[in-house]
Amino acid sequence: MKYVSLLLHMYQPPTQDMALVAKIDAECYTPLAGLLAGSGARVAVNINYSLTEQLKELGSESLGHLASAANLEFTDSGAYHPIFPLISEDDVRRQLKINSDGNRRILGKNYDPSGVFPPEMAYSPLLPSIFGSMGYTWTVTDDIPFAWTGRNVPFNTIPEVGGVAVLLRSNFWSNRISFHGEDGSGTAEEMIAGLNSWTGSEDAYILIAMDAETYGHHRKGTIEKFLAPFLEAFQKRKDVVMVTPANLLEKFPSVRGDVPPGSWSTTSDDLDAGKPWPLWDDPDNRIHVHMRMLIRDVSDVARLCKSDRVASLADKMLYSCPFWWASEGRFDAVQVRRGLLIILETAQAVYTETGDRSMMDRIMTYACSIPVITGEDASNA
Repeated sequence: MKYVSLLLHMYQPPTQDMALVAKIDAECYTPLAGLLAGSGARVAVNINYSLTEQLKELGSESLGHLASAANLEFTDSGAYHPIFPLISEDDVRRQLKINSDGNRRILGKNYDPSGVFPPEMAYSPLLPSIFGSMGYTWTVTDDIPFAWTGRNVPFNTIPEVGGVAVLLRSNFWSNRISFHGEDGSGTAEEMIAGLNSWTGSEDAYILIAMDAETYGHHRKGTIEKFLAPFLEAFQKRKDVVMVTPANLLEKFPSVRGDVPPGSWSTTSDDLDAGKPWPLWDDPDNRIHVHMRMLIRDVSDVARLCKSDRVASLADKMLYSCPFWWASEGRFDAVQVRRGLLIILETAQAVYTETGDRSMMDRIMTYACSIPVITGEDASNA
């Protein structure tokens, strides 16, 4: 038997314009959630609390669809989408708890995840032990770093690190669908043929994952024209079953080993250069380096405060998007400055709490030296 697992990642940053969230909800989240709930397909969904609370504020129908869909498997994640390998263990645990508590409060009893979707699938070998100690049994990352080590990507076993299964996403098929998928049923048949060619008569699985916003928002019409017939194609077959990631753990043995650091955007060239998370932590990118230092400084003073407002802002300022927008090939000064503004807002809240003028002066002086603020050309930052 062949098994296909689909994981959809739903997220908007805490600084997102609510009018844009409403637009994406109308184009993607509500019709997508309606399709998933109505199809009965066994699909995994990661929705970061950063988005859940925004959809709650909008009164989105998507939340009702998700909450009532017993066929879905939810995953946990960082509430405000930080890159887990780049924050402290305490912050990883805190982000997971905020995400779990907040989503369970809004989505109800069906929200009962056993696995963790690390934002951007950014993985390090230190994460499984953290996840395992919190009761999670699996996580997921991309298969490119694993293949980069010269090993064959497994199809009938699952790597296990620190007692936690580490599922490997098919980079080829996930990106093929995300960027080129036009014919849902045809793509499903092509995927099955490829899986059979690769694995022969053995039981085997493949996991595909992508941004949910691919459907209906980034690519118009693909909920109806691609995803619906894609899901239906598997329901018509008897030799292939669509399952959730947790189901894979029941059907395939785990094998202890190692999984190298990386993300679902990391390339072999990045790994050759020693940069497992280059879109968020590139030592050659001046903005990345300076913003990381700034966040560490503000985090240190924020965690000494007892204010709920300071804590909430400090959680949100860890979000990944400003670093992504500061990367080569996608530079957007407005998005980077949004990230800086929430860092400064956090520092201001600390100052209001403590009256520490020297801290505030230090933070402001350093922030204003970052290229995206000084007006230097940051296109090659």
